[in-house]
Amino acid sequence: MKLSRVHFSIFYLVWLLMLSSLNPAYAAFRSGAIIANLPTQGSANAVAVLPDQRHVLVGSAQEGLLVVDLRSAENPSVVNTLSALQQVESILIRGKLALIANGAGGLALVDVSQPTALKLLARLDTSSYAFDVAVTPDGRTAFVADNTNGVVVVDVSQPTKPRQLAVIPSSAASAGVALNGNGQTLYIADQADGIQIVDVSRPQAPVHQGHFNPAGHPQRLVVSKDGRWLLAANNEGGLSMHALQVSARHQSTQLPLRNAFAVQLSQDGQGALVADLFSGVVIVDISNPLNPQVVQRIKTQRAAQGLAVSQDQRTAYIADTQAGLTVIRFR
Repeated sequence: MKLSRVHFSIFYLVWLLMLSSLNPAYAAFRSGAIIANLPTQGSANAVAVLPDQRHVLVGSAQEGLLVVDLRSAENPSVVNTLSALQQVESILIRGKLALIANGAGGLALVDVSQPTALKLLARLDTSSYAFDVAVTPDGRTAFVADNTNGVVVVDVSQPTKPRQLAVIPSSAASAGVALNGNGQTLYIADQADGIQIVDVSRPQAPVHQGHFNPAGHPQRLVVSKDGRWLLAANNEGGLSMHALQVSARHQSTQLPLRNAFAVQLSQDGQGALVADLFSGVVIVDISNPLNPQVVQRIKTQRAAQGLAVSQDQRTAYIADTQAGLTVIRFR
């Protein structure tokens, strides 16, 4: 039986749709497009979604920590500002607590239980410049990437009284931190000196275990949910993926990007969003970790530095530096 040109076109379209539905990255982040932009007075460097999924926190330099109402995603609005924090570089949400890497101000702990009435609980000054923060699964210990000072280990079991436990020295400048699933292994983005692997099962006495050396300067890190892979956003190097099994640690790959600065994974671990500074946001299929593929590039107005994803995976929020907060909706 011969197919007419019309029938063939319909068959081909259905085949493409079926193929794309089998592609996990397309399923997670499909056909993204910018739907809104909220200008900020200062450079928007960090963003995080609050548990209610109706608000995001945005760190705006010289302006403070902003609470943005998302009930109308196409028309976001600022509903609260914590002006005491003016150098927010990274925001980590754990329940009702936000842990803030606040640049020269060190680590800040903020009660976010009432988004329109944020409460600064405590600050812990660090010796250098706090870029990023990670916290153990039990929420008791935080690790602060503190630039040339290395990583500061902090007891945050009492959020109103954070206490320094140790410092993990840097051989270059620590920009990012990530923990494995049980919180006993720490990965440090040490920029010019690659990625350090540290045993933190005893937080007060960390032990260096190893090293990865991707191209470029590692900035931010994330561990896959299955614990098998470490992903690194490397400025001037791109997105790199490193096998974490002891027997397979030599396995790694790198997807060249211009200025990869941050990375977030889809819930199924099959797709990744990369903030690529002046190139915008890059969607990557990582279903085959050793052969990542670019799915889509979305150009933002300025430099995409931070990003966060809604729980339903349909919306991404981009800290777009001088352009403020950019909202991307996926189909």
